[in-house]
Amino acid sequence: MESSNTYQKDSLTINRNESEDELTLSFFGKSILHNPSDFVLPILLEALEMAENSAKRLTMDFRDLAYMNSSTFTPVIKILERARLATNRVTAIYRKGLKWQEVSFTALTIFRTQDGRIDIQGVE
Repeated sequence: MESSNTYQKDSLTINRNESEDELTLSFFGKSILHNPSDFVLPILLEALEMAENSAKRLTMDFRDLAYMNSSTFTPVIKILERARLATNRVTAIYRKGLKWQEVSFTALTIFRTQDGRIDIQGVE
């Protein structure tokens, strides 16, 4: 059974889709919010909890995000850190061909775990 929800604030849209084995948050538009944690963090926390409760992998897909200010990375980092210290399985996917994404998301590889529970994937 698949389900989905859409969250939007200014030019940022986050779609949440859930399949049998994965919960995916797809980011679209631009995140230029002054205080993005107020909007983004509750969505990420809820998704992380939902994924954990249903034993699913949480995938955060940033490939279709045109721009994300540095303040938006704070809630993403919080989720990766929380997941790394717990038992969650989380993947962040970004587009290697976009220079800003390559530079920004490569820095997040410090959260990768040896067992693959936390993964940061750059794709073409």
